[in-house]
Amino acid sequence: MRNFFPILGKSPFGAIQDHMDKVYETALVLPSFFEAFLDGNTEKATEIRKAILLMEHEADLLKNDIRDNLPKSYFLPVDRRDLLSLLHHQDAIADLAEDIVIVATLQENLVLPGDLKAPFMDVVDQSLRTCKKAKKVVGEMQNLLASSFGGDEASTVLEMIDNIGEAEYKVDKMVYALAKELYRREDEIGITSLLLWQKMLQLVGRLANSAESIGDHLRLMLYS
Repeated sequence: MRNFFPILGKSPFGAIQDHMDKVYETALVLPSFFEAFLDGNTEKATEIRKAILLMEHEADLLKNDIRDNLPKSYFLPVDRRDLLSLLHHQDAIADLAEDIVIVATLQENLVLPGDLKAPFMDVVDQSLRTCKKAKKVVGEMQNLLASSFGGDEASTVLEMIDNIGEAEYKVDKMVYALAKELYRREDEIGITSLLLWQKMLQLVGRLANSAESIGDHLRLMLYS
C-alpha cells in the first residue's frame, strides 16, 4: 500500500489524532466535575460544566475542519468514509461528556447516597481508562500509515484493540451492578433522582462503548 500524502499534501491522520486528544481531554474533566457536584460545591461544578461545554465546542470545530479538508480523491490509503466514521465515533466522547454534565444539573439538590459515591466514581474512572486506551490506539495511526497498515505494527494495534474491548466489558459489569443497587434503593433516592442517576450512569457507560467503537472501526480499517 503506497503512501501518497507526500505528493498530495498533509496527511489527515495527525488532525484526527488531535481531535481524539481534544475529545479525551473533554471527558477527562468529568471526575473533577463530579467531585465538586457530589460535594455540593455548586459554584465549582458550574464552572467546570461551562469548561466542558466549551471544550466540546472546540472538538466540534476540529471535527468540522477535518471534514472540510479531508481529501476527496482515491489517493487516501484508507477509505474516506472510514475516516469520517472514525471521526464520528471519536466525537461521541465529547458529546457524551457534555450530555452528562447537562443531565447532572437538570434538577437542583440532586443527591446520591454517600456509600454509592465511590462506586459511581469508579465507573467514571474505568470508562475514562477505556477512552485512554482508545486514544493510544488512534495515536498509532501514523505508525500504521508508515507500515502500510500491516506487519508487526498492525499486530500491536490489534492487541491494543482487544484490550479496549476487555475494558469496556468491565465497565458494562460495573454499570449493571450499580444500576441494580440504585433501583434497590428507590425509596431512599426518590424516583426522579433515581431516573437522573440512571441516565447519567448510562451515559458514563457509553463513553466506554464509544471507545470500543473506535477500536472496532480501526480493526475494520486494518482488514479492509
